[in-house]
Amino acid sequence: MGKSQEVETISNGFNRICAGTTFIGNILASSDIRIDGVLEGNVTTKGKFVAGETGHIKGDIVCKNGDILGKVNGKIAASEFLALKSTANITGDITTEQILIEVGAKFVGYCNMANNGSAAKNGNGFKGKDAAASSDANQK
Repeated sequence: MGKSQEVETISNGFNRICAGTTFIGNILASSDIRIDGVLEGNVTTKGKFVAGETGHIKGDIVCKNGDILGKVNGKIAASEFLALKSTANITGDITTEQILIEVGAKFVGYCNMANNGSAAKNGNGFKGKDAAASSDANQK
């Protein structure tokens, strides 16, 4: 009788911040989320993250998979896959296992292709200039 059980509930729902909406604060979601408005804060989801063409995120993103079509000023950690669409404009470091960058996408920062997405799963994997320097040294 003295045992307690933790139950994790994962919703199959879809969260959305529409164009014309500004949200200030951090978002923690267990399901997919799409931002078409402005988010000033960090977002963490166990699902897919989408920044729509009119979306502007000023903060860090941690997700399983992501599609970026809009503007992001912050770090992105996707544990599995990240797609930067042709309209994407990212300023910040990226950590992911797999990445697709379409022609026309703009990206200023460093990219770390983590093994098994472990860095993104831990929410830690941004090494910045140190990672770029060590990868440059390995190529010489």
